[in-house]
Order: sequence, then C-alpha cells, then structure tokens
Amino acid sequence: MNASTSTNYDPCLIPSLAPVIKKATEVLNSSKTGSSELKKNIERVVSSTQSLESEFQVQKPDGGSALRCFTFAELAESSKHEVTAQAVDPSAVNDILFGRYGLIRKSGGGREKRLMEDIEVAYIHDLRAGSVAGPIITSGRHRTLALQIMLKAAGFNGYQSVKVRCSVINCSLQEEVQARIISANTGSRDFSRAEIRERVGSTSGVELFSCESIQDSILHAGNAKDFKAAFSCYVKLLAADLDLNHFTPAQYSDAGNSLWNQLEKARPEGGTFLKWIKADKPGRFEKVMSSVKAALPLAVVTAQHNPQNGSKAGKVARALSPTVIERCF
Repeated sequence: MNASTSTNYDPCLIPSLAPVIKKATEVLNSSKTGSSELKKNIERVVSSTQSLESEFQVQKPDGGSALRCFTFAELAESSKHEVTAQAVDPSAVNDILFGRYGLIRKSGGGREKRLMEDIEVAYIHDLRAGSVAGPIITSGRHRTLALQIMLKAAGFNGYQSVKVRCSVINCSLQEEVQARIISANTGSRDFSRAEIRERVGSTSGVELFSCESIQDSILHAGNAKDFKAAFSCYVKLLAADLDLNHFTPAQYSDAGNSLWNQLEKARPEGGTFLKWIKADKPGRFEKVMSSVKAALPLAVVTAQHNPQNGSKAGKVARALSPTVIERCF
C-alpha cells in the first residue's frame, strides 16, 4: 500500500484507505465470536458514553490540562492549522487494526483491547498576536484514522462525534510544532526524508497544501531550504493532479528536490539558481513549474524505461531538467 497525502482526517474521504475500511467491515460483521463481541462492545460503550476513553484506551492518572478529550470532528480541525499536507500510509493504519497489537484482530490471533499510546495534539500560543491556533495533530494521524475506521466498521456512522483522549502540548512557534512532529514520528513509522524536508522548509510561511497555495505564498521563501521544500511538494502534488500514479508521493517529492540540484548545476545567468529565482520569486517559480507541468508526463515515462542505475526520482529530475533549462534560462 503506497502512502498518499491528505489534509483531511475522515477516512471515508481518503481513497487509499478504502481497502482497509472494507477489510475492517468484513471482519467486524463476520460470524466469529471475537468479532461479534467487539462490535457489540463498541455499540454498548460508545452509544452510552460517546467516548473511547474508558474501554478502548489505556488507563492513565488525571493529567489535568495535559490530557483532554476531543471529538474526531475537532481533531479534523488540525488540517486548518497545518502548513503541509500529512502523509497517510494505509499500511500503518492497517497495522494498528490488524498488526501485532491490532485493535480489531492481532496478526497472531486475539485482539488488543486498548490503544496503548494517546494521540498527541499541539496548540500554538502566539503571545505577540494574542492568538491560539490548534489543535494540530503532532503524533497519531494513523491512530486517528484507524479508530474512526473501527467505529464505522462496527456500524457507528456518527463516528466523528465520538471523543478520544489526547495528550496536549503547547508551542510558541510553528517551527516548534514541525520539530515535534518530526521527533515524535521518526522511528515510529516510515517517516520519509521527503516529508521531513517539506516540514522543515514549510516553517518560512510557504503553504504546501496545493500547487496554487505554493505559488501564492512562494514570496515567503527565503533560502534554499524553503525553495527545495516548495519544489519537492509542488512536483508531488502536480503528479497527483495529473494522475501520474507511476511512483510514490515520496519519490515525486525527491524528484522535485533533485530537480533543484540539477538546476543549480546549470548556473543561470552565471550565478546560483537560488540567486536567479529570488530575483523574481513569483514569476520565475511559475515559469519553472509551468515547464515542469508540460514535461512531467514524458519525464515519468522516460524514467520508467531508463535502464541506467540510480533512483527513479533522480531519473525523473534528469528527464525534466533539459526542458526547464531550455524554456527558463
């Protein structure tokens, strides 16, 4: 199952999760005793409490404001405060429900009765502006989706109104939130280099949600790190818009980063590519990406059939760069 990108936390709105939803529904509606008991337990507990805390989360002492219950609809508000789309890995969601500690069924038989780790959310307290932004999911996007799938599979259609206990942290800057997301997730799942690059680069103010949002906010990019994040995310999102499903989102993101490196070697106007693009950020970024859009479908096919050694991302970038150089420099 390949990862996809999303700015939504309703599993029904993420096509790549459809097979997981189907599997969960089939298991929870089977005639096996364990499955029917779990379904009945969900119906009994959730219908009466509208919460997963008492029966489906590990018990914790009172944590004051550090522990708080949110509905899944409230957690969905996270997308409004995020600066780059989160990667959703269907395999990770499936593993929470059906892996070693599966909440529906363990890979070795039986089921794990409680979610062992709480979802973590952050609030950004901007003292200068006197504003608070959040909640922002910093750890647990896959747990958020898996729990909703379990509820839906059990026939609880109002799953977004159900509450789940979360751990709450406070930050003062968006940079702190991105650092927390990276540190909280690295090692716990396949947190790709591409996602780390985009998260680090997004703290400048470039909004990495869509090709349009990147173009509209590229003025905020100030250094190579910011532009590389924009290039990476733009190529990834453009490939999705063009239905180029030949490679993973991470590979397309890496292709955008590699393209930047290829253009640096071209030395436009005798200087660095960074200096060239900063001379007219919106105009030159748009010019480059218009060239990328025109050349990407053929570049993907070329990369697929390139027999030379090297990554697919590098091959896509090398196929793109001649067209971009010819049209832009």
